[in-house]
Amino acid sequence: MREIVLIDTHLLKHIEGFSKKRALWLKEKILKENSWTVPLKVEKNNFLVMDGQHRMEVALALALKAVPCLLYSYDEVEVWSLRDQYEVSSKIIKERVESKNIFPYKTAKHAFPDSGDLRCNFNLQDLISNN
Repeated sequence: MREIVLIDTHLLKHIEGFSKKRALWLKEKILKENSWTVPLKVEKNNFLVMDGQHRMEVALALALKAVPCLLYSYDEVEVWSLRDQYEVSSKIIKERVESKNIFPYKTAKHAFPDSGDLRCNFNLQDLISNN
């Protein structure tokens, strides 16, 4: 089973845009529950957020020091575009992140080999202090 690890929030990088409305809804949900229950799925070498753009925004908005993540390599993850006008590959994603020209919201889609629905339960206070 893949291990959930805590990653410094400021190392994470968006690969595509996100919905501010959805991020606000998710922030309110997480605050109400006082718990972080879904790990982000992150590329392990460059800390690219493969899945969890909204959760990354919530973590930043809440000034969390670290967030639970599952780490993957693009060698083990299938990636494709949800939009006909954009070609998506791991190489293109990395290039776009580096040039600060990330994809629009809901463009890149990933299929993970395992742990797709793995849950966690971290108290928000623990993530703020990162103990």
